[in-house]
Amino acid sequence: MIRAANSLADACFINAPCDDDIRALYEYWDTVRGRRTMPSRQDIDPAAIPKILPYIIMYNVVVGTGYTVRLVGEEVVNFVGRNLTGQVAGSIMEPPAAKLIVQILDAVANGRAPKFRAGKAHWHPAKAHRDFEACFLPLSSNDKTVDIILGGIKFPIAN
Repeated sequence: MIRAANSLADACFINAPCDDDIRALYEYWDTVRGRRTMPSRQDIDPAAIPKILPYIIMYNVVVGTGYTVRLVGEEVVNFVGRNLTGQVAGSIMEPPAAKLIVQILDAVANGRAPKFRAGKAHWHPAKAHRDFEACFLPLSSNDKTVDIILGGIKFPIAN
């Protein structure tokens, strides 16, 4: 289990993405949604965002059960140290960090709107000094209920 080495306050919500790739993912999501509240999974074409794929993480939204990891890009796998596909969101984190990721995913699913975060990677003790920026974007097959949350997370080169 990964223990949170620093305070959860080492990360916060931000109003908009600053990282070029995270911003590009959000702009792509915004473009494909058109006039809808959110696009569907079928609207997302991996071939349209090849540079961003290594930073992707997708969560299935399972009503009443929570969130399971659907897909993880190779840069996320490299940072975390394992492929989390099929696992419950937060399953390798200490309870406070796991609770926080569920709260973030809940906010996206219930609010049907993107969320952006940045700060230190508090959930990974060996890398808690590393910066990250992330976005969490809702996807829906009916434009009403969030089925999937498309995330992007970048870890700039360590100082």
